[in-house]
Amino acid sequence: MLSFRYGGRRGKSFKLKTDEDLVVVRTQSRRPLEAAAQSPRARQALDDLKPVHRFRHAGVEIFRYPEHVRRASARGAIRTTLKAVKDVQFAGRVLVDPQSKEPVLYTENLFIKFDDDRAESTCRKTVKAAGLEVKRVLEYARNTFFVEAPEGTGQEVFAIAESLLQQKDVELCHPELVRQMGWRTAFPHQWHLKKTTIEGTVYDTHANVEAAWALSEGENITVAIIDDGVDLEHEEFAGSGKLIAPRDVTRATDDPRPGSRDIHGTACAGVATGNGFHGASGVAPKARLMAIRYASPLGSQAEADAFIWAAQHGADVISCSWG
Repeated sequence: MLSFRYGGRRGKSFKLKTDEDLVVVRTQSRRPLEAAAQSPRARQALDDLKPVHRFRHAGVEIFRYPEHVRRASARGAIRTTLKAVKDVQFAGRVLVDPQSKEPVLYTENLFIKFDDDRAESTCRKTVKAAGLEVKRVLEYARNTFFVEAPEGTGQEVFAIAESLLQQKDVELCHPELVRQMGWRTAFPHQWHLKKTTIEGTVYDTHANVEAAWALSEGENITVAIIDDGVDLEHEEFAGSGKLIAPRDVTRATDDPRPGSRDIHGTACAGVATGNGFHGASGVAPKARLMAIRYASPLGSQAEADAFIWAAQHGADVISCSWG
């Protein structure tokens, strides 16, 4: 098993194990493997694999080996065939959480924080001596860096992180780890506001919102929605001052509009802050909306960027409907 530690040298240690039934593939072009695998051998290998997860924005897919392929040598041959595909950047084994059995991916990036009293130049020398390169200086804590290992380092990033963590001037260090992100769904009717009857069935699972409205409807409050994008032109977000500090941390722009397949964030923003002018009131209809698009399932630093943006731009509430 491999291990990593959150919270410094005395923090909690977590373990990951290899699931021999799974294989992960990443393409350089971010295209699905089906589009990249053109040779007969690659097509045959792909036909035998069962898709498990796809990180569409990163070109990463996880597959399960077929039941009849049990021998390690046979599975190794499949990985070798996939690695030979011109567009394939990586094909290898998959780590999973021993408890949930869910895949956990590593990116060859690491997070590292040094003691506050260290000079930045000293910190950078330590990073360089470990064979790493600084990708970003992180602004939310002193002497905090997002660094990358050379391509092909693979699972050695876990040992690198542990080695750095043992240095006396290093407070925190762990690999960047990524899990599949899901969106929580909800009924299309507004049962969350009050007792509601839908097609003859009574739903009494609301949040007593009508009573809360007697005290406040969200005036002078900013709600940040971190999700897969928000339709800024939606009629329920109309009105002067409704939208504030929009951001897309995936594309590093100020346009958080959703992609063609992104349908979750607009609904969540409506549930929270819809103004009700057209019959779809949110819980806080008079609150300001800070729409932050985060659609980076392979890159947890972007997730941190979303929270930092919300905090730095005055969000009173941060909502993340992730499962």
